[in-house]
Amino acid sequence: MSRSTLVMLLAGGRGSRLDILAAHRAKPAVPFGGLYRIIDFALSNVMNSGLRMVGVLTQYRPASLMKHLGAGEPWDLDGHAARLKVLPPYQGRGDFDWYSGTADAVYQNLYILRRYKPDYVLILSGDHIYNMDYRLMIEEHKRRGAHLTIAAMEVPWEETNRFGIILTDPDGRITGFQEKPAEAKSNLASMGIYVFNAQVLLDSLEANHRNGGNDFGAHVIPALLAEGQKLFIHRFKGYWKDVGTIDSYWQANMDLLEGSAELNPSLWKARTNLGYEDIHAMPPAYIAPGAKVVRSLLSPGCRVFGTVEHSVLSPGVTVGEKAVIQDSIVMHKSRIDAGASVLRAVVDKHVWIGANARVGTMEPVPVPNKENPANLSTGITVIGKGAQIGAGVILGGNVIVHPDVKVPSSAAPVPDGATLKN
Repeated sequence: MSRSTLVMLLAGGRGSRLDILAAHRAKPAVPFGGLYRIIDFALSNVMNSGLRMVGVLTQYRPASLMKHLGAGEPWDLDGHAARLKVLPPYQGRGDFDWYSGTADAVYQNLYILRRYKPDYVLILSGDHIYNMDYRLMIEEHKRRGAHLTIAAMEVPWEETNRFGIILTDPDGRITGFQEKPAEAKSNLASMGIYVFNAQVLLDSLEANHRNGGNDFGAHVIPALLAEGQKLFIHRFKGYWKDVGTIDSYWQANMDLLEGSAELNPSLWKARTNLGYEDIHAMPPAYIAPGAKVVRSLLSPGCRVFGTVEHSVLSPGVTVGEKAVIQDSIVMHKSRIDAGASVLRAVVDKHVWIGANARVGTMEPVPVPNKENPANLSTGITVIGKGAQIGAGVILGGNVIVHPDVKVPSSAAPVPDGATLKN
């Protein structure tokens, strides 16, 4: 199967709903769960499914993502029997070089299909957290004689407007498709995981390109249905999270701390690139005498002298004496000085929070972020990469501090819902 199936992994998204976390990196490169990047889960699924030919389609600010991917060694995707190939948009032909949609991204790389001549193409998104054996989906696709199989699972009805919604007959054949509907007829959602017969995909992308279609959900799938092609679902049951919003990203990290098999990267045999940023060389996490760590995840290189409760710390984080981290995510090599508190917050890499500063709150926050109310309204405070919060500074809830912003110790308290920029 490994040679007959080509994987196309879509990893070029800007991630605008993740706001400043994706301001300087592609969304799949955003750190997750301490050691990992979001893309690691799709790549690990590929590896654990025995698939060995992978094209990663990049676009928006790909530098850190490409460094993380390397030649694919951490996922056994290097060498003669396997290959990971990074596929940026073609350059030199004007603005339309940029991928204009999910289908257009694959269309611009059809030469890969023609070169490797696979029987099947597995299309994945690089910004979901889940564990799946793709072999089961591919075998089901072959057994049914399908032209396209879509992985699907039920989602809460109130979230159906975020997804492509699928209608099926009792045998699982797809009879209708609604792309992010205002009024859904079902709560069975596409997971953005597709198995195509290679020739069907090639013909469909060329036809849609001629007609101006550039997206799988909006154009390709409806066109295939209209043609009477055989489309089926592959039902998925298990943990799956689209971490495309601040709230869902924060919640997925908090889910890690519950200790269940539903979300367990170690049990899933997830891998990451520990050589990038020299994580492999960092010492084990250190918890000082008198420090307190409760229901938390500490990565290598962390040094804790204060209190960490129900939080996720990436490699190299330092927590000073009497500092408190609660219900928060703190990324690589950030420093929380003595007496500071970080409450219900997401703190990006290389952030400094000065002594006795207070970032975020555990209290209800009635005021959403004023600049971005749709994406930040549940009380989480977000600190961008490289920001500096001076000693004694107070930041409310639903606050955004942009990357590299320096908030001096003399600054007045920052109210709920504010945004700080350079």
